[in-house]
Amino acid sequence: MQTLGQRLREEREKRGLSIEQLAAQTRIHADYFHAIEKDDTSSLPGGFFYRSFVRQYARLLGLPESVYQPELSRSLDAETSELAARDTALPDRDINVPRMPTGKPDRTADTRRALLGLGILAFVLVVCTTAFALYQRWSLAKEAAELNPPQQTAQTPRQERAAATPAPAYTGAQPQAAPQEPREAQPSDAPKPSPQAPAQAEGPVRVIVRATELSWVGVWQGQKILFSSVMQAGETRGFGVEDKMRIRIGNAGGVELEWNGKQLPPTGPRGQVRTLDFWSDGYALVQPPAPKPGEAPPAQPDLDFD
Repeated sequence: MQTLGQRLREEREKRGLSIEQLAAQTRIHADYFHAIEKDDTSSLPGGFFYRSFVRQYARLLGLPESVYQPELSRSLDAETSELAARDTALPDRDINVPRMPTGKPDRTADTRRALLGLGILAFVLVVCTTAFALYQRWSLAKEAAELNPPQQTAQTPRQERAAATPAPAYTGAQPQAAPQEPREAQPSDAPKPSPQAPAQAEGPVRVIVRATELSWVGVWQGQKILFSSVMQAGETRGFGVEDKMRIRIGNAGGVELEWNGKQLPPTGPRGQVRTLDFWSDGYALVQPPAPKPGEAPPAQPDLDFD
């Protein structure tokens, strides 16, 4: 009795087909066709591949299903029996499966992670604050250098007094002359000082700054920054120097000034910036620099020192 492999080879030879032609049409390796014709199922990858290759072989030759189906069923039954026998032959043994996690939180690890996050956040805040403070100091120093150039074309009140000009070189209220020691009466024909001349008394410069609204205030003595911060409403600061003091106010309408014990009039409206210079015998508004060609002139400050 012919086997399935012999029947397939006989049908192939009748049709004049070669193994290589079958392999080219089905893309199945030629060695598998040789194994099928020899009924050598051990040379095939497995029972599933054997049955699949036989179906493709028979359909390519045009054979009916009744020719190869009994052999395929026998192959499937044999494979099933072999797997069942293999399963029953396995010894009974305990399989150690690791315990599943309970899902309880690890409070120690959570605390460490929280502390680490807070530490990183604090470090970032310190770095950012330090960088901002350094930038503010640099900006204020640069602004002070611009406000106090090494050479000034305009004469200061001291230079005008040295030139014996009768009128003061600053715009500001004239302070009362400081009390002087009694001296002998001068002849009636001696020249009297002009009432418009600034007081000649020298002394320290004292300015008290009172904030009625939120405002930024900066105080300089030459190139040295004495104070630079935002003052809250109700906050009071006092400053004293020997020669000259400069004060810049970010909100002119929200700050009151007292100079050498004398209350000064408002320096400007709310929201306006004002800069003033103080000496022991007078004070003056610092005018903004002249505009460059093509630029609009800056707004003139609205101050009344009468």
